[in-house]
Amino acid sequence: MIKIYNTLKRDKEEFKPLEDNKIGMYVCGPTVYDVPHIGHARSAYVFDFIRKYFEYAGYDVKFVRNVTDVDDKIINKSVAELVKEGKEAAGDPLRSKVKEVAERYLDQYNREMAVFGIKNPTREPKATEYIGEMIKFIGGLIEKGFAYPSGGDVYFSVEKFPDYGKLSRQNTDEMLHGVRKDVNENKRHQLDFALWKSAKPGEPSWPSPWGEGRPGWHIECSVMSTKELRATFDIHGGGLDLMFPHHENEIAQAEAATGEPFARYWIHNGLLTVNGEKMSKSLGNYITIKEYLDKYQDPDLLKIMYLMSHYRSAVDFTETKIHEAAVLKSRVVTFVSTFKRYSAGEVAADAGLREKFIKAMDDDFNTPLVLAVLNEAVSAGNSHLAACVSGDEKAASLAAPFKSLVDEITSIFGIGTEEKKETVDNADEIEKLIAERNSARKNKDFKTADAMRKKLSDMGITIEDTPKGTIWRKH
Repeated sequence: MIKIYNTLKRDKEEFKPLEDNKIGMYVCGPTVYDVPHIGHARSAYVFDFIRKYFEYAGYDVKFVRNVTDVDDKIINKSVAELVKEGKEAAGDPLRSKVKEVAERYLDQYNREMAVFGIKNPTREPKATEYIGEMIKFIGGLIEKGFAYPSGGDVYFSVEKFPDYGKLSRQNTDEMLHGVRKDVNENKRHQLDFALWKSAKPGEPSWPSPWGEGRPGWHIECSVMSTKELRATFDIHGGGLDLMFPHHENEIAQAEAATGEPFARYWIHNGLLTVNGEKMSKSLGNYITIKEYLDKYQDPDLLKIMYLMSHYRSAVDFTETKIHEAAVLKSRVVTFVSTFKRYSAGEVAADAGLREKFIKAMDDDFNTPLVLAVLNEAVSAGNSHLAACVSGDEKAASLAAPFKSLVDEITSIFGIGTEEKKETVDNADEIEKLIAERNSARKNKDFKTADAMRKKLSDMGITIEDTPKGTIWRKH
């Protein structure tokens, strides 16, 4: 029985999908106007492992992640690039540049998510592909009295939707504090939000019954989620920063239009800080995914660091945590590579630890406990492999159930277990020293053998004697 903390209910609830063994899941995707950063990676990773765990549990998941490919930020970026290029920042040149910018950053987002092992969504709808559907949706809201045209714009009237605020649970004053102050005097109420925005001169726009314009941000997700899934679907996910006003507005639009409940379970991931501060370019602690990869090379270390905190909690990026993640990964990789050297057959995962793993994940995806189980499995497996190193190759069969569980866990969380092939310039020298040491051991010259081992260690080389010979790796 999987339990999920439902933000809408502020409580853990037993997860019961609308259809047996099928899940409809919608997650807010990127607004493609800039390079992705490590905060984007956390949100994408959280919903990736949640999706993969559902699939591991036997569910067929339709995973929809949208793309906002027209937006003020994209337009502003496009204008800036055209000005820098000395070109006209309006009309056809601007429309072409907006498309180019959106496609460029979407390609980069998807490439970098692939580096992190993030599974492709089942569907990745773009806002510009649904303009017609959005216009129909807005027209229906106007007909039902939930929206009103004003000065070329169309606004949703929050006063007509009595349940407004049920997700964020804020009063009117709190909500007013959390929204961008709109100087447009066409609104009847300060909390009313745009469904359709009239076009500014030279900007990309589409024809509508209310004049040339483009959709507001919130309407995109209400339309794409209900069209790609259904009026009522299982899970809606996104970052905690999207709860208000974005997700609140999605609920109001969708339920006003369809008359049915919108998403049944709301999952929000916590936000990211860097060394205790909000990540920001002005503070100089803004880390793009490319910058992270250039420095640390291994995407798994960032993923393990995320798993150290519960997905709903804030997570603080620090060098110390990356080091802790590296230590854990090294333990896992060493265990798996040692096991493979003894070629024991794979068997079912250890029942007791597997039950602990499933219990942790079923309890609102408790990844800190999962890492504890992973550590326990590695320790238990290593205790049996120690006998193999001493010459009892049959002991590998006792380690096999723990290796199988490690495989299951690392597969769901996308953590690599392959040992990197060591590349060193002095491999011939290392092999020569190992041969000299082994010859000394054979002749019972243990003083020389110990001296050779120390010399290798000083060179950064760890050696291990096995029944099949001496192996080495960098430490």
